[in-house]
Amino acid sequence: MVRLSLERLSRMEAEFEQANVRMGEAVWNTYSGEGAADLDGAQREISRILTNSPDRALVDGWLEGIDRKAEPLLARRLQVWSNCFKGSAVDNMPEIYTLKNRLQERIANFQLNLDGKPLRRSDLQKLLRNEPDRALRHRAWCSIAALAEANRADLRRLIGLRNAGARALGYRDYVDLVLKLQELDESWLHQTLDRLAAEARPLYRALIGSLERKIGEGPLAPWDVAFAMRQGFQLPDSYFPADKALERLRATVRGIGFEIDSLPIRTVVRDIPFGGYTVAVRIPSDARFIVNPSEGHGFYTTTFHEYGHSLQAACTTIEWPILKEYEWVLGAHTPAYSEGMAEVLGGFARRADWLRSMAAVPEAEVERYRTQLLPAQMAARLFDLLLNMRVELAAYAGEEDMAACERRLTSDVRLLQFPAEDPPQWEANTWYTSYPVYWHNYILAALIADQINETITERFGSTANPEVSGYLRANFYATGNAVPWMDRITNGTRKPLSPDSYLKRCNP
Repeated sequence: MVRLSLERLSRMEAEFEQANVRMGEAVWNTYSGEGAADLDGAQREISRILTNSPDRALVDGWLEGIDRKAEPLLARRLQVWSNCFKGSAVDNMPEIYTLKNRLQERIANFQLNLDGKPLRRSDLQKLLRNEPDRALRHRAWCSIAALAEANRADLRRLIGLRNAGARALGYRDYVDLVLKLQELDESWLHQTLDRLAAEARPLYRALIGSLERKIGEGPLAPWDVAFAMRQGFQLPDSYFPADKALERLRATVRGIGFEIDSLPIRTVVRDIPFGGYTVAVRIPSDARFIVNPSEGHGFYTTTFHEYGHSLQAACTTIEWPILKEYEWVLGAHTPAYSEGMAEVLGGFARRADWLRSMAAVPEAEVERYRTQLLPAQMAARLFDLLLNMRVELAAYAGEEDMAACERRLTSDVRLLQFPAEDPPQWEANTWYTSYPVYWHNYILAALIADQINETITERFGSTANPEVSGYLRANFYATGNAVPWMDRITNGTRKPLSPDSYLKRCNP
């Protein structure tokens, strides 16, 4: 009986992997434009597998009676399967996934316009960073509102459907479902975020005042921040030529010991609705990442971050597909951990040793970056993420007037003015559609990356040590989800995850 059950579980996992590969291809084609993007068909296949009642009964019954200490790997497989069945009961409802896919396709293909002319996403970001004409920046920032308006009714309906599905399973709401299936304690999360906000708030408040003085405008508004940060809180673009980004990435990855030419990772540079995106189509043999052509240090950190996602996928050695951390099924992985693995490499491009050796930044500039610019950038990003997270939590909590909520939170959290006459923006962001309840993962990712990078410095001295690759493979990549994500952090850094390393960098 046990042998037959194991054979059945293996067949289930083979089907699970094929369905995830199909979804990966569809998502990749959506953004790369390389082929047909049958998102609905791919989602139906995942739904078929995860709505199989006999398979779920097998998993639930087996999990209830298994000796977890005697068979830890099998117990882990069954636990992740159980999580996936629960998540799929909501995410793979046809009404939900078809609506999500429609929104995703609209966001990917929507044509922005500025002053009656087409505007590419990459050009919008460049304009917000570089344009000294404040009125033009304002109009450019408002251009995204047309997409928000197009999405508004569908996104609110999608949020309502997700909440209803979660409540039908006995959860408080969809947020509660997501956090539990990601093995994330909600109380610990909010305590951690509250500590970060409290300790970083003085730095952030001082930064906003400094930015207002830099550009001679106040109160500061959302369309001012990127431009103002460029006026003294970022390293000059001359150290980071766009055409050298991939070359320096390859040199960095090779320097820490990876045989980069043998890694199954493909790179595409293309205009997309966000800075970068990785699709692990088949783990570990086919990882692809796409980056939005941009400029400066931010382009480098985004490129390194996305390659970090690909490295994790390419270096996963666990045999069982359910433990390979495919991202398309809620419960199959923890995004905070995946983003943390990406940000470990993204953080390399922020390290003082990397800036000296790879970008030839002079020592005085490196020290200014470490003690002034980086803390300012960290604070700006933290409160931007906290704003997005709180907007989303308000939407799932049933806030009726989301336009007023977005304005209020922009003022309370980011300390920025959002004029009452300007239209809402939040519904234009693809993360609320495609990656719900996700913003906290980027904050936790920064904590993970800083804790791991601190450990790398303690053990290996710098990122130019080829032993680093073995450390990353053994502790963080190879096992996949066979080991719970918090345990991987504790085992690899010899301490539980905490904000301490992050706050050291934020307050050097």
